[in-house]
Amino acid sequence: MAGLILAAGAIYLALQWPLNSHSGAAPALSIPEGQEVRILAGLTKAPFTDQLGRTWDTDRYFNGGWISTSPGHVIHGTRDSNMYESFREGDFQYDIPLKPGVYELHLHFAETIYGEHNPGGGGEVSRLFSVAANDKYLLDYFDVISDAQGASVADERVFKDISPAADGKLHLRFGHRVRDAFVNAIEVLPGIPGRVRPIRIAMRAQPYTDKQGNIWMSDRYYRGGQTIQRSQQALGTDDPDLYRSERFGNLSYVIPVPSGSYAVTLKFSEAWFGPGKPTGGGVGNRRFDIMANTQLLAQNFDVFKEAGGAERAVDRTFHNLHPNAQGKLVLSFLPVENYACINAIEVLDEGN
Repeated sequence: MAGLILAAGAIYLALQWPLNSHSGAAPALSIPEGQEVRILAGLTKAPFTDQLGRTWDTDRYFNGGWISTSPGHVIHGTRDSNMYESFREGDFQYDIPLKPGVYELHLHFAETIYGEHNPGGGGEVSRLFSVAANDKYLLDYFDVISDAQGASVADERVFKDISPAADGKLHLRFGHRVRDAFVNAIEVLPGIPGRVRPIRIAMRAQPYTDKQGNIWMSDRYYRGGQTIQRSQQALGTDDPDLYRSERFGNLSYVIPVPSGSYAVTLKFSEAWFGPGKPTGGGVGNRRFDIMANTQLLAQNFDVFKEAGGAERAVDRTFHNLHPNAQGKLVLSFLPVENYACINAIEVLDEGN
């Protein structure tokens, strides 16, 4: 296909090229084990299992508010539109019993009442509300449409270093500013003091456990592109299955993280171009730019060239990356010649 020239008005940053995914990266952190709580607000029947294999309990631990529903509403940016068909709305509180410790809190939203093509119309500022944990504000004048960059778009906010109050409960209070507060789902996970849990995503349909015992989630947080599974095994890696599936196209990953500094490792393998492939070619046949929010990380990135051939693993790690004001680390892969591609992404909190 013809090359797509995309202008990037960003400051060109120095690029770091470690030899493997952990060279010079933040210390590897295992995912802590312990109590996990997942609540699907407004769900009144049986627990729900999502496309990532997570089980969500029916609505519980709440006080106040009411259940609202939007059956059949298509939500963009998620594989689970039906997760957002119900929500708790109004002024309300969740009092979630937890064992002592440090937790990570994930709040899930999608605006299905206000905004373009929704029954309430309007857009930004149509609904503003606050969220507090144990009387400390996490969000104030929060606007889901603005945060998600649209109505009917899945939005996730993440908070680290969350602990229960003296009574052994996490008190989450949702209050109106302009119209009623709401939440679709609440997730509380064992946390790492001072850091966010490692985020590992493999562009495949099922989770994968690598040779070091790290769990890679199935594909999520993507915008655009499509996935394909390759039959070839990548060379130069102890974990060739991490490179068997890819997402390709003009695509981004919108990864929710708290404020801080992150090391991001991107994993690639060229399985389409090269000698002996039906398409032939090699160097120069696939080139794309890589952005992290407004930072240009790599220009005209060529997987075949950087890996030294087809079906060879090549990893690139970038340090000191920061989320935007909406708590999103947006990784964009922008085609220059043919489609961009990516096989796996690892995000590690550098603790800064």
